[in-house]
Amino acid sequence: MKINIKKRRGSPILEEGLLLGVAAVAFSIVLSIVAGVLLGLKGYYSNMFNNVGNNMSNILNQITNILTQIAKWIGIT
Repeated sequence: MKINIKKRRGSPILEEGLLLGVAAVAFSIVLSIVAGVLLGLKGYYSNMFNNVGNNMSNILNQITNILTQIAKWIGIT
Protein backbone atom coordinates (compact mmCIF):
# COMPACT_ATOMS: atom_id res chain seq x y z
CA MET A 1 0.00 0.00 0.00
CA LYS A 2 2.69 2.46 0.89
CA ILE A 3 4.44 1.92 -2.46
CA ASN A 4 1.30 2.94 -4.38
CA ILE A 5 0.86 6.06 -2.27
CA LYS A 6 4.45 7.14 -2.90
CA LYS A 7 4.05 6.61 -6.64
CA ARG A 8 0.85 8.63 -6.66
CA ARG A 9 2.46 11.48 -4.78
CA GLY A 10 5.39 11.72 -7.23
CA SER A 11 3.24 11.34 -10.31
CA PRO A 12 1.82 14.92 -10.38
CA ILE A 13 5.30 16.37 -9.89
CA LEU A 14 6.64 14.27 -12.74
CA GLU A 15 3.71 15.26 -14.93
CA GLU A 16 4.21 18.95 -14.19
CA GLY A 17 7.92 18.63 -14.90
CA LEU A 18 7.23 17.04 -18.27
CA LEU A 19 4.68 19.72 -19.12
CA LEU A 20 7.16 22.44 -18.18
CA GLY A 21 9.76 20.80 -20.40
CA VAL A 22 7.38 20.62 -23.34
CA ALA A 23 6.35 24.23 -22.77
CA ALA A 24 10.00 25.34 -22.69
CA VAL A 25 10.71 23.54 -25.97
CA ALA A 26 7.60 25.02 -27.61
CA PHE A 27 8.52 28.50 -26.37
CA SER A 28 12.05 28.21 -27.75
CA ILE A 29 10.70 27.06 -31.13
CA VAL A 30 8.28 29.97 -31.34
CA LEU A 31 10.99 32.39 -30.24
CA SER A 32 13.41 31.12 -32.90
CA ILE A 33 10.73 31.47 -35.60
CA VAL A 34 9.99 35.05 -34.56
CA ALA A 35 13.71 35.88 -34.44
CA GLY A 36 14.20 34.42 -37.93
CA VAL A 37 11.34 36.47 -39.34
CA LEU A 38 12.66 39.65 -37.72
CA LEU A 39 16.19 39.04 -39.03
CA GLY A 40 14.78 38.45 -42.50
CA LEU A 41 12.83 41.70 -42.38
CA LYS A 42 15.91 43.55 -41.14
CA GLY A 43 17.95 42.21 -44.06
CA TYR A 44 15.20 43.11 -46.53
CA TYR A 45 14.89 46.68 -45.31
CA SER A 46 18.66 47.08 -45.07
CA ASN A 47 19.04 46.02 -48.70
CA MET A 48 16.16 48.25 -49.72
CA PHE A 49 17.70 51.35 -48.13
CA ASN A 50 21.10 50.54 -49.62
CA ASN A 51 19.50 50.25 -53.06
CA VAL A 52 17.66 53.54 -52.58
CA GLY A 53 20.94 55.23 -51.61
CA ASN A 54 22.72 53.79 -54.65
CA ASN A 55 19.88 54.84 -56.94
CA MET A 56 19.91 58.37 -55.56
CA SER A 57 23.66 58.51 -56.15
CA ASN A 58 23.16 57.34 -59.74
CA ILE A 59 20.42 59.93 -60.29
CA LEU A 60 22.63 62.72 -58.95
CA ASN A 61 25.48 61.60 -61.21
CA GLN A 62 23.17 61.63 -64.22
CA ILE A 63 21.90 65.11 -63.32
CA THR A 64 25.51 66.28 -63.00
CA ASN A 65 26.30 64.84 -66.43
CA ILE A 66 23.25 66.53 -67.96
CA LEU A 67 24.14 69.89 -66.43
CA THR A 68 27.73 69.50 -67.64
CA GLN A 69 26.53 68.83 -71.20
CA ILE A 70 24.19 71.83 -71.05
CA ALA A 71 27.06 74.00 -69.81
CA LYS A 72 29.23 72.80 -72.72
CA TRP A 73 26.49 73.60 -75.26
CA ILE A 74 26.02 77.06 -73.80
CA GLY A 75 29.74 77.60 -73.68
CA ILE A 76 30.11 78.14 -69.95
CA THR A 77 32.75 75.44 -69.51
